[in-house]
Amino acid sequence: MRQGALPAGLLAAGLLMSACGPSPTTAADQSRAESNPYAPYQNLTGPERAEKLLADARAEGGVLDLYTSNTDIQDLVDGFEEAHPGIEVRAFRANSETVLQRTLQENQAGKPGNDVVDTNDLELRALDSQHLLRAYTGPSLDGLKPGAKGLGNWTAERFNAFVAGWNTREVSEDEPPADFTGFADPKWKGRLSVEVGDWDWYASMYTYLTEKKGMSRTAVDGLFEKIVANVKVAKGHTVQGEMLSAGQFGVALSVYSHTVDKAARKGAPVAWKPAVEPVILRPNGIGLMAAPRHPAAALLWTDYVLGPGQKEIAKSLRIPAARHVPGYDEPVPPGTETFPLSKTGGTETKKWDAAYDALLRGAPQAG
Repeated sequence: MRQGALPAGLLAAGLLMSACGPSPTTAADQSRAESNPYAPYQNLTGPERAEKLLADARAEGGVLDLYTSNTDIQDLVDGFEEAHPGIEVRAFRANSETVLQRTLQENQAGKPGNDVVDTNDLELRALDSQHLLRAYTGPSLDGLKPGAKGLGNWTAERFNAFVAGWNTREVSEDEPPADFTGFADPKWKGRLSVEVGDWDWYASMYTYLTEKKGMSRTAVDGLFEKIVANVKVAKGHTVQGEMLSAGQFGVALSVYSHTVDKAARKGAPVAWKPAVEPVILRPNGIGLMAAPRHPAAALLWTDYVLGPGQKEIAKSLRIPAARHVPGYDEPVPPGTETFPLSKTGGTETKKWDAAYDALLRGAPQAG
């Protein structure tokens, strides 16, 4: 979950500190590199691995400390605790910025408090840049989509899809354009909404238009100016989704697909299919902490979340990282053009944050 821009350049600091000389965790990093707490389990698979991890997790105290920004985390916790009697998950849940801030501050103080972190792409990149994560190499990797792996010392467990969602009472069935550029039409004046903190969505859409569609930067800037002339600004995706369901605007340009799908399941007059292209896909992932207090429990949890727990992610209408989940159909229609989160969103955070803020300056607030 994202709630506005990151405070005081926090994400940029996490991503860039390692390039500016030794970080406060450097000595600890070197010590951890020499002693991998997950090494005893590296070559274990099948029942032998499961039994050893469960026994050792109980010997560690029977607890797992998890920091997460996943609003549906309780479904995973319940499934895990049912499958692993005697192991309690102590979950701290907050928005992604708070999860990042707490993790960085505790490790800089030499008092890490969590075994696993579960949050957004950019925040995981920031933690990885500070060498606070250790790569997962367990057997559950085999069942994941290619885009879930090779991301650094963390692994995607699900994907958030930024889509254009609309209120079916405010927008007729044939009104949504085939692609994003159609929202520059003046007929959408006052009928659109964007979320105040979605600079990563903006960076990705901007990159898609320049690199994939071949538009000049001048043309893309002009396009966004026309679109923003039609928008109202919402704060928070949950609030944005509630406003969309209530008809306070016709279209949310950067809403999560699962937000729309959950509302529709409850009877709200909302939809996002046929999809307005492109759909922006952002990986949300899981990272093993390099200095866990409960390494066996951390691996047990990660094996579960990337394996059997994928069915719980699918039940919550998120997009699971697994290639196949029994009984689950991918929500993004086949043939729909998708685009990943812009890589420069992580390396040029301040630039995109400032550009998005400047773009929305003066736009009316929703509600």
